[in-house]
Amino acid sequence: MVVGHWTDNKLLITYIYSFHMPALFVVSGILYKPHPWTKTIIAFSVPLVCFSLLNLAVQIILKEVSLYSISFPKIFFQIFHYKYGLGESLMIGDWFLWALVFIRFLFGDITGLNWLRKYYILIAVIAIIYMSFENSLISIDTIFRGYLFGRAIPSLPFFCVGIIIKEKGWNPQNQPLPVIVLSLIAFIIVPLVNQATGIIDNGYGYSYIIFFVCAIFSTLLIFWLSDKIPSSRFTETISKGTLVVLGTHIPLLTILRHMLSNEFEFLFPIITIITCYYIIIGCERYCPILLGKIKRQPKISQ
Repeated sequence: MVVGHWTDNKLLITYIYSFHMPALFVVSGILYKPHPWTKTIIAFSVPLVCFSLLNLAVQIILKEVSLYSISFPKIFFQIFHYKYGLGESLMIGDWFLWALVFIRFLFGDITGLNWLRKYYILIAVIAIIYMSFENSLISIDTIFRGYLFGRAIPSLPFFCVGIIIKEKGWNPQNQPLPVIVLSLIAFIIVPLVNQATGIIDNGYGYSYIIFFVCAIFSTLLIFWLSDKIPSSRFTETISKGTLVVLGTHIPLLTILRHMLSNEFEFLFPIITIITCYYIIIGCERYCPILLGKIKRQPKISQ
């Protein structure tokens, strides 16, 4: 994600966008535990507001935005960027939050809808079939009138794969060698041929199903490779701070571009991810809500 928003290299962007957001939805499916819908809204809206304001503050300090140009309700729509056509969002990747919240609501956070969880495989298959023929049907942008939670439809199958992985107790190291080889081939060749732009643009190259299969194979390959890397506090901390990385990497990259010359540009992603690491540690200790976590209040003994 950080590298994808740092580089202008089209080839590198093509590879990154072929799997990185689908992989996040797969991981979200693996980690999913139902919560009350009110808790979910708070857990996502507080980081959204805070990181949006952080980005705005950086833009003002660096004089990319004039303080006098800020007005209401424009600023409200830039923070709660829930629909296309509301101007530039203050938090890049906010569509991911809207889509994820919508999926969570469907699969258990809203009690009245949790029965849908029983049919998640069928729902995923229907979503794949629909998205594969979307060009000949009504587009999701037409159905959802441009609301970002409509991106839940192409994202939902990846979330469901995460649920399957969790329920089956799948271990990356149990992958047969042919699957690993096939995953590597798919990761190398398919993005070059398919030229998909990803879920945010609703662009999947020749077909959504090709995009889906390639993204799943690539994700499984990434899981397998990640399992080969020795566990460390750094990787564990970064893995717990997706929201922080999502919300702070753009302001950090913006600051670095103003502070350092282009000669050091290759260091920007490294500096950014290291800075995110320390921000995540700070959030764990003092402000876990920015990680999407709400501390349980201790019960008062009678």
